[in-house]
Amino acid sequence: MNVDDERNIMITDHRTASGLLVKYVSTAGTEEKDIEELYGRILAVDITAPENVPCFRRSPYDGYAFKASDTENACEESPVILDVTENIRAGEVAKSRVISGTAIRLMTGAMIPEGADAVCMYEDTEYTETTVALKREYHSGDNIISPGEDIKEGTLIAGKGSVADAGLTGTLASLGIVKVSVYKKPLAGIISTGDELVDAHLAPTAGKIRNSNRYTIEAALKGIGYDTVYLGHAKDSIEDTVRLIKRGQTECDVIISTGGVSAGDYDLVPEAMSGCGYEIPVRGVGMKPGMACAYGFANGKLMLALSGNPASSLTNLQCICFPALRKLAGYREYEHRLISMKLKEDCPKAGRGTRFIRGHIEYENGEVYLSASPEQGNAVMSSAIGCNAYGILSDMKAPVMRGTVISGFCV
Repeated sequence: MNVDDERNIMITDHRTASGLLVKYVSTAGTEEKDIEELYGRILAVDITAPENVPCFRRSPYDGYAFKASDTENACEESPVILDVTENIRAGEVAKSRVISGTAIRLMTGAMIPEGADAVCMYEDTEYTETTVALKREYHSGDNIISPGEDIKEGTLIAGKGSVADAGLTGTLASLGIVKVSVYKKPLAGIISTGDELVDAHLAPTAGKIRNSNRYTIEAALKGIGYDTVYLGHAKDSIEDTVRLIKRGQTECDVIISTGGVSAGDYDLVPEAMSGCGYEIPVRGVGMKPGMACAYGFANGKLMLALSGNPASSLTNLQCICFPALRKLAGYREYEHRLISMKLKEDCPKAGRGTRFIRGHIEYENGEVYLSASPEQGNAVMSSAIGCNAYGILSDMKAPVMRGTVISGFCV
């Protein structure tokens, strides 16, 4: 930690601050969800396969099932002619057994008849209603999907803390698993502060601005699996701020406020937090943008008081707070996964300390590049449009040139 002389506030290193939040929070409770509601939810249990998929031998093609031994020495000039005894579709079971000299016509996905150990495609044969000519040798097991070829019984399908996607949902359906234990979505209460704010649907008068932070923070939280509730807009008064915080303490798993955390006469949120029983171990983070903040703990719950500057609050939320918030939501992999990336353009915003650069990932010639947003200012919210990654610049001389290798992470 170091003291910021201008504001006389103890500043915490960004890694320390993020680690402190992660250490404090614990995962939310669990609930059962039907498979129709599973997408995007976080699994609260390991899921193993209760059976093989498929559970029987089946055909990958429209074709014929037969004994491979019948095709010995078969070739274009001297094909083997087999009698077709039956025609079955997917979902049907053959009435007869394949014996030497016979074949059964079948469709894609159909169960392999008893006695057959190979399949050929229609396109590789000449056939009539009652016979089929095979023009090459086949071996036992050719073109047969075996039981468990997709999933073997007892296989771990997905681990606790995984995010349910389309592939997992379909796989569970194939196994007959239609109810799954997931972590409850945490509820985040959003508080806006400041006399200068007006609702987004209103035309601001002189000196006023629309309240964009509410919607930015809500959208970011929903992207990691949260439900949100807007607790309200606190004017620049301790009483108003305390009232909304107390409501959030009762209703929500975490409170996130924007504005009122710098060192001005009307930056009252930290004082209101203390009045509501919060211990505040972090009163600013060594980063740009997003240094102004206050993180508090009370009664097992977290409050994140962020800057009122739009880009600053989003950067702090995503870069410092997201790991703890993902842990609270139940993610197994909640920490940022650092990757190496090259700067796509020169970056004039560097210098002492740590700066998080907003941008998006591009891939060129097998390498990862960060294409930085052209404007990186604290109040430039539009630079976050399409942003899916941050680069980290630490104590680098300005400007940092294109092609420089830095660390970063995706969000």
